Order: sequence, then structure tokens, then C-alpha cells
Amino acid sequence: MKMLKAILTGVAIVLYGVLYYIWLPALSLSNFEGFLFIIIGVVLLAGVVGLWLTDEYETYRYQIPLGALGACLLVLLIGGVARSRVFTANDRYEQLGEVEERSFLEDIVELDTSQIPIVDIELAEKVADKELGEDLALGSQVEIGEFTNKQEVNGKLYYIAPLEHSGFFKWFSNSEGTPGYVMVSATNPNDVELVREVDGKELKLRYINSGYFGDDIKRHIRSEGYHTTGLTEYSFEIDDNGNPYWVVTTYENDLLWRCPEATGVVICDAQTGECEEYSIEETPEWVDIIQPESFVKSQIKNYGKYVHGFWNFSNKDELSMTEHMTTVYNDGECYYYTGMSSVGEDDGTVGFIMVNTRTKEAIMYRMTGATEEAAMRSAEGKVQDKKYTATVPIPLNISGIPAYFCTLKDDEGLIKEYAMLKIEDYSIVATGESIESTKRSFVNAVNNSGSSVDFGDEAYGYTVNGSISRITANVEDGDTYYYMVLEGDTTKLYIASYFISDELPITREGDEVEISYVQEGNGTINVVKFDNLAFLGETSPEQERLDAEQEENNIINDPNTNITNVDPEANQEEWDSLTEEEKAKLLEQIQDEENE
Repeated sequence: MKMLKAILTGVAIVLYGVLYYIWLPALSLSNFEGFLFIIIGVVLLAGVVGLWLTDEYETYRYQIPLGALGACLLVLLIGGVARSRVFTANDRYEQLGEVEERSFLEDIVELDTSQIPIVDIELAEKVADKELGEDLALGSQVEIGEFTNKQEVNGKLYYIAPLEHSGFFKWFSNSEGTPGYVMVSATNPNDVELVREVDGKELKLRYINSGYFGDDIKRHIRSEGYHTTGLTEYSFEIDDNGNPYWVVTTYENDLLWRCPEATGVVICDAQTGECEEYSIEETPEWVDIIQPESFVKSQIKNYGKYVHGFWNFSNKDELSMTEHMTTVYNDGECYYYTGMSSVGEDDGTVGFIMVNTRTKEAIMYRMTGATEEAAMRSAEGKVQDKKYTATVPIPLNISGIPAYFCTLKDDEGLIKEYAMLKIEDYSIVATGESIESTKRSFVNAVNNSGSSVDFGDEAYGYTVNGSISRITANVEDGDTYYYMVLEGDTTKLYIASYFISDELPITREGDEVEISYVQEGNGTINVVKFDNLAFLGETSPEQERLDAEQEENNIINDPNTNITNVDPEANQEEWDSLTEEEKAKLLEQIQDEENE
């Protein structure tokens, strides 16, 4: 009998150890999985104690384990009630922290069109699989691992995934590790690379998801002393030198296993297994994401729902998060982006929230507009005859216009066209086969709709006079654009849409012209007003109407916009005429105005 008891005790201990080895929970009472694991241990221990009781205590043999199980279930019940939203609504509402309201045009910088992300994870997986398939020897040994969110590496956006073992025997025969990782540009689907060495040294990724036993990345990090730490979001990232790491978010709950909060990261070298823990403030700059998407999504939902606590039967001031959340980059910072709509509204938003993926700083941009889903349907409707599918849109500043941008893909998942839609009016949509042509069509569509265009704080209006040295017209997606170069200046290519002036079609080389334009941050030059000084004919009624509209909605030197007409030569002469003391005083004044 004692032998049987010893065997059963041993079995219980082994099973408990195997359960931990497979489950790998954080051994902490504040972690729900860890708490469940400890409860199981308590019940097993009570069962073993009951098993070893002598005959004189036989009546307690079953009461002890059942009592332990009942006590644990009671604790779970009390904890479940105490952590319910009835009692914790205010805490859940406040967890996101202060949400600052800002201006879209002041915050969202305009991207160079070559830096707009057009590749999603689905397409990244396709091109990565194709790249790996071209190396038959490598493709038979490994497979592409999981792509995480976009990453910024040396100023460029990439999707990055490790090469994973394709099975147990492949791992057994390649115990040193897989030979690298794959990088897919988020801005160019043709830019894909299998990285097999860094600084002349071959890569061997030993600690990965497909590793077995101690090579499993989750098991390895636990074994490095993080048995009681809450760990989530195992993301494969590289530093700016191309060295591969696993970035794992550390987090804490309160005692009721609710409101998880990120506290920092553990960074594990995918080759050596060396681990280092960092707080949020100390995390290296190359790490893009610290805050888990699941945490942020839950906190945004709570922020919108519990604005007036749990008992808000009329849904007063409540907001609901739209269906999609994605990551966007703005001025070198990474954010989670999602729209916010009034409760009960399916297609319209009252604005959108951007949450910094490192610091959790939350920003609200109030802007009535379309949800991401409505924008996707509108973009697909524009090309419904082609049956393209739109990707989840991202918000962009397009020449001062708050816009959604998405790619349009065919049934094979390949990019065929692009779409831009005005966030505030998603019926204004433009498509094109290139981003530049789509952008021009979009700005043209906005102007033709009679909407006011505000180019924001970073735009400056210029007016130049000169002689046309070259001019040509080109039809793009049904719209005519004129490309012009002025005599003596081959550094600027002026682009004017046909609707700007009736004089464009009759303009020839040698004509004296006056051009007003906006110099945008990405180097393009879009003409906003055109006058052929060589044409002295009588102004047509249509031109008079256009002139009146341009005069009424003149975006240059309009006090309602932020565009200032600039004369570079006159400004330089005035600057040169100032004394050093006057220059210093002027610069100080400008700095004070910017700080205000």
C-alpha cells in the first residue's frame, strides 16, 4: 500500500511539473494563470496529504482535498465578483490615462509618397514565401516565422520574421539554429531580403518559437529567472545594426487579476539567449512597441464606455472603438490608430485616437468622418467592376487634407491600385495605378468638390514669374495635368491640374507666366494658381468664375489658413541688412512664438 501511495504521489508531482513545463505561467498571485496554477497545486497537495493519512484519520481523507477545492473556488468566486465591471468601471476608464486633444494638421506630418506603407502582413507573407522558395535547399529545412507589426529600421519600415524549423527532426539536425531572418519592405513589395549574416558573421537563431525543450523562446526566458514575471507579446525585432532579438513585454495586474499594465520589456538575444530587462523609460530606442495591442485595445474600449461609470443606461457621451486597429508612424514615432464613433453609429466617426506604442501617450483628434470599414467599402465601390479588395486604411496628411490611404488588391493578394479618401467625406475618393497619380487625382477631387484646403503650419506659398522653357500635358486616370519648367531653373517641375486655369491648354514655350504654388514637405510642387501673362484676350465667363472662386478661396495669404507668401530674395536682403543684435532679437521672438 505504501508503495502505491508513493507511486501516486510521484505521478502527481510529475504531472504538476509537466503542466508547468508546458503552460509556463507566471508564478504570482496577481497573475490569473499563475493563480490557477497555484490552485491546482494546492488541490493536488491536499489530495496527497489525504492519501497519506492513517486509518484513524480516514474520515478526513476526502474532506481535506474537497475542502481545499471548495476554498479555492470560493476565492475565485469572490475575486470574480469584486473585479466585475460594476465595481471597477471607474478604474477601467482611468487606465488609459489623460487623453489629450490636438489638431490633426498640426500633428500629422506629410509623408514623402515613397515612404507611404503599401504592404500589409498578408502580402509580406506571400513575397517572403516566394523568396524562400527560390532557395530549394533552405526551403526544405526552414519556414517563414510569424511577422509582427511594422518596424522602423534606420528610418525605413519593414516586416521582419525569423526563419523557423519546419519540424522536430529539422530542429534536431540543426540544433545550432536557423540561418537568419527575412525582411520585407513595407513601402516596396519588391524589396525583400533573406538576411543570413550580420557584419560578416553567419546568423544562427537558436532561441525561436519552433525550438524544442530549452530552445523554445518562452521556456528559455522563464528559465533565465523570470518565473514570477508577467510576460506577453513575444515580438521578433532587429536593432539598427541588423542583430536579431526577441522583445517581450513585462506587465503587472492588481490583486484581482484585472487592468494589466505594461512595465517594460525583456530583450533576449535570439542567438546567444542572453536576456536583459528594461523599464519603459530605459528601453532602447530601436524597440518600436512596448505596449501590447490587446492591452491598448481594451483600455480604449473602457475609456469610451465608462465615461460616466457603469450605470449609464442612456449611453450619454459614450464612444465605441471602430472595428480596425493598426499601427502608423508619424514623425519617427509609432502609434496604434483606431477610429472612435458614437454608440449606435456604424459608418461615422467623431474622431480617432492614436496611442504611442512605447509610452502609451494617448491623443484624440476630433474629426467627423468615416469609419475605416466605410472607407474600405467606398474605395472598393470606386473600382467595383474590377472586384479589388481594399486593405485597412491608414490616416495621412495629403497636402493638408485629412485622408485615408489604402491599397487595392486582386484575388491573388497583389497590389493593383491605390485609393485616397477624404476622412470627413468618404464620397470624395480617388484611385490610381501609382501613389503620385492617386494623390494628384485626390487633391483635384477635393478642390472640385468646393472643399477648403488647409495646408497646415509647415506649408509656405510662393509666387514666381518666368518664361516657360518646356510644357507638356499628360492624362492620368482621366484627368489632365500640365508639367512645366521655367527658363533658367531646371530644378523645379511644376504640376498643374487642368481645372486651375483655362489658359493652360494654350500656353506654349516662351510665354511669360505667373505661378503660385505650395512647396510641400516631400519636394513636389503643386500649382494652385496660374496666369499666362502673354495672353491678353478677353476673359471668358468660365474663367471669370474660376478666378472668383480662387480669389474667394485663395489659400495663399488667406488669414484663415496657415500659408504665407514668401519672396526668398527679398527676405534674404532684409536679413542681410540687419545687425547681429537685431538678428538675435528676431530669432528669440520667433522661438517665443513657436513655444506659445
